[in-house]
Amino acid sequence: MRKRGFEKAAAVVMAAAVIAVTAAGCGSGSAKEETTKTAETSAEKKDETKAENGAEQAKEAKESGDSQDLTPINDYPASSVTITCPPSAGGGTDLLLRAMAPAMEEYLGVPVSVVNKSGGGCAIGFAAGAQDPNDGSCITAGVSELLGLPYVSEVNFTYESFDSVCNFNSCYGALSVAADAPYNTLEEFVDYCKENPGKVRIGNSGIGGVWHILAASFADEAGIEVVHVPFDGGGPAAVALAGGNVEAVPVSPQEVQTYVDSGLIKVLATFSPERLPELPDVPTAGECGYPNSMMTVFRGFLAPKGTPEDIIKKLDAATRYALEDESVCEFMETQNYTHNYMNAADFKALMDREDGVYSEQSRALGIATK
Repeated sequence: MRKRGFEKAAAVVMAAAVIAVTAAGCGSGSAKEETTKTAETSAEKKDETKAENGAEQAKEAKESGDSQDLTPINDYPASSVTITCPPSAGGGTDLLLRAMAPAMEEYLGVPVSVVNKSGGGCAIGFAAGAQDPNDGSCITAGVSELLGLPYVSEVNFTYESFDSVCNFNSCYGALSVAADAPYNTLEEFVDYCKENPGKVRIGNSGIGGVWHILAASFADEAGIEVVHVPFDGGGPAAVALAGGNVEAVPVSPQEVQTYVDSGLIKVLATFSPERLPELPDVPTAGECGYPNSMMTVFRGFLAPKGTPEDIIKKLDAATRYALEDESVCEFMETQNYTHNYMNAADFKALMDREDGVYSEQSRALGIATK
């Protein structure tokens, strides 16, 4: 991990800390003393796991890239770099980009700024990014919504409207239910759904969104009939679960953590390739017999189509440089972001694979517009 001055990133980290504190106060009710002790023990275990994995993740980000030296450069062809952020200001993607930008600027030797172009479920930002000049002056934050939008909305772009640079962060869904639900394992949940067809409500982050598609994919694989209930984001879906308005949600662990800690929600399984560091005792859906129900919620960089390969490599190196930066690593650890670097080819392969899932499931759900 490379040390760097914290001045440029201080405002971002402080803002993120405020958000984290605010979120921690959103849970309703107080846990019993025994639950509190269990939560404290769990938190200590997570901290130990994060401490063991943090440096290793940064090392892997460097080693999984090409052999390019990460010494800062002075020959970047553009006079500045603007990162378009399609998700809204103050959200997880925006905050992470702003934490990374100072380190990327240090590597590239030119100013790097983040501009929010949100709206239309990220459609406005992606549409703008696809039309940007391909001279290295503009890149776009590629997030999972890019795959679903072309199937459920009238937009003039797809993920193939861009050139992949790299992926730098990923997360996975987890099936969470009420703490007092009559099922304690994924197998028991599936059995309950089969005994009560069409009665179990699964909340998601919006029609055609990643959590909607994931829930539909799992329901297909498990052979269960459920009711999909859309909300305006994974956070509101988690609130609905905590309030008893749905029976389950497949959202990220971060979106339910407050309610898990307060004893209102329990996590049955994760839709990830292996157990998550923050949930070491929770099995994957694959372990439970459902290996195909997995989707990666990605965050990466995309360049306008036709961006020269040498510029792509410089932007990739700048990203890896940022992922080794001490202030960025500290921010990601504090906010439970996972380093998941993928080079351009692997990032493109990921989108190719997941695009097929969006296509299939949006049609199966009857929400596809094309």
